[in-house]
Amino acid sequence: MPLPSRLSFAIANSVAALTALWIAFALDLQRPYWSTFAVFVVAKPLSGAVRSKAVFRLMGTLLGAGVALLLVPPLVQAPPLLCVAIACWVGFCVYVSSLDRTPRSYALVLAGYTAAIVGFSAVNTPLSIFDIAVARVEENSIGIVCAALAHSIFFPHNATEEVSGVLRTATDRAAGWIGTALRGMDPAVEEMAAPRAAQVLDQLHAATTFIVYETSNVRRSGLLLATLQDRLALVPTHVSAIHQAARAHTALSPLPLRIIAALDQAAAMVLQLRQAGSREELPTTALRMAARADAPDPSTRAAEYEQAIFWHLDELLASCRDFCLLTLALKERAPLSADELARPMASALPHRLHVDRALALLSGTAAAGAVLLVCLFWIATAWPEGAIAAQFAAIGCSLFATLDQPAKILRSAILAILLALPVGAAYEFALLPASDGFTSLALLMLPPLLLFSYLQSGPRTEGAGLVLAIAFSGSLALQPSFQSDFAAFLNSNAAEVCGLIVAALVNVIFRTIDPAWNAWRISRAGWRSLRELARRRLPVDVSAWMVPMFDRLGLVAQRLGNAAPNTAHARGIDALRDLRTGLNVGRLLNLRPAADARAQAALDEVLELVAASFSARLRQNAGPDDTRIDATIQRALEAAASAWVGESRLAAASALTGLRLDLSRPLDQPA
Repeated sequence: MPLPSRLSFAIANSVAALTALWIAFALDLQRPYWSTFAVFVVAKPLSGAVRSKAVFRLMGTLLGAGVALLLVPPLVQAPPLLCVAIACWVGFCVYVSSLDRTPRSYALVLAGYTAAIVGFSAVNTPLSIFDIAVARVEENSIGIVCAALAHSIFFPHNATEEVSGVLRTATDRAAGWIGTALRGMDPAVEEMAAPRAAQVLDQLHAATTFIVYETSNVRRSGLLLATLQDRLALVPTHVSAIHQAARAHTALSPLPLRIIAALDQAAAMVLQLRQAGSREELPTTALRMAARADAPDPSTRAAEYEQAIFWHLDELLASCRDFCLLTLALKERAPLSADELARPMASALPHRLHVDRALALLSGTAAAGAVLLVCLFWIATAWPEGAIAAQFAAIGCSLFATLDQPAKILRSAILAILLALPVGAAYEFALLPASDGFTSLALLMLPPLLLFSYLQSGPRTEGAGLVLAIAFSGSLALQPSFQSDFAAFLNSNAAEVCGLIVAALVNVIFRTIDPAWNAWRISRAGWRSLRELARRRLPVDVSAWMVPMFDRLGLVAQRLGNAAPNTAHARGIDALRDLRTGLNVGRLLNLRPAADARAQAALDEVLELVAASFSARLRQNAGPDDTRIDATIQRALEAAASAWVGESRLAAASALTGLRLDLSRPLDQPA
């Protein structure tokens, strides 16, 4: 995000926070500072993201307050049962929200800890439960509305601008590494570039979910973004398949000059695509590799590899052209005909990303356990500030539930509160007593609010800015009339820290996960998906199937980033192999209905072989031996020669050749 945009975001956010505080003061609400909390929690650099968080935060607040109204009156005379009920609700909300990687999950996150905030606040005064719930909704609603209006009216930064920047960067990088990969055949380039492409896909997916909260001239691009994700998932897969076939060919004999020339030609074409400034400047479908016409019939193993290289070059260039065409169409905001694309548009249905139910269950258990532990101590000691500690335990466990090691972030939050305390104390007992009216208060509050807002505008400092803002506002606990109580200041802030400490300790026990082990678990989910795909006998949308697989590649790469070099090899993790296998299986499934009975039977044998290989991988057993693999695929290749003609025959042959390469070696050996 450029500096002017970050400064404009900081100004708009600070104005929203001060406006929310002024309105809360004017309405004489119980906790005006919660309105400031809401502004900072909702704030995002994208105006569409702010609107989505605002909508779902309001929904979550209403739901959480409603649950508190249902639980407190019948259970207030039995504090242990009330604590168990609220803890279970928090854990349930954390579990369900962890299964949804869209902005919708934020509603349940809020519903969980809002019930804890409202419910525990009313324990000592149960007759005021309705007033507390209404005040909580009012305080949040004021902050939500102020944030949404400020970021929509003043210097809005919409998703189209963000996506355009992401796509420009992605196109430049992709053109560079595709050219390097095709010319140099360096596996390191391939392994480094695929996770980067997965990161871009994740950003595109997030932007797609925010489209519906943008202005009308942006909503039409939702289908384009979904198709962009499809094409992006195919590009590294085809590059990997080209590398695989080229390495196999080199092991038998040096690459022929026609292949080297074709690789150089493809690299030049990719650079030409990147340089196109408009849709009219894009090359036409003449990108199809003319050199493939000179390829020999696949009568030898080397000729099979050569044919596979040419086929994947064709598919790579078609995917790259579609990607550039879609990017330019999004930039120009002009209608795009499906006939202009080499492949059909994406399905209107949203893509489903990887979901980890076991991790979600652990997160929910940790959240419920942390709240129960604090409540147990609260009841046993009659701690006056126990409600605050229980509330912050619920907040800490809910907000960071999806991370591999949430305890690290919780420790950072504790440190931020401790750093904010001296500043808050200086304001509380030195500066605020000298202020007279809201104008002087706003001038005193403006510098730290601008600083926190500026930090929130950067992806690397966003979390620090949010935690510091909440810690600073919470330490002040501003009220319409000045109240200076040093003992209350220390006790309330100590309770916040204690709640977060318990949350961190419980997460250390339940949620400290070895990243390499988690990467292996995610890979196993991909193997199960591949096994189920191979058991199908109906056509499949290959691109849509590959998006969650590509998402898993990005998740695995993140977790293996700091692992030992041989960790992936030792655990049998090879995400690019899985992507290639899925692509090839999908091609065969789509070609199968047009084949004769003999070819269908041969393809069924191959598909059963793939399913058996990944079933064995899941059981950590040896899969089918090389002799069986070679014989089965050879029969399928012979059947394919007579079952299809033209492009279909080439597609089937290249898919079978790729499967032979991926299955005829131990699955724990990386490509």
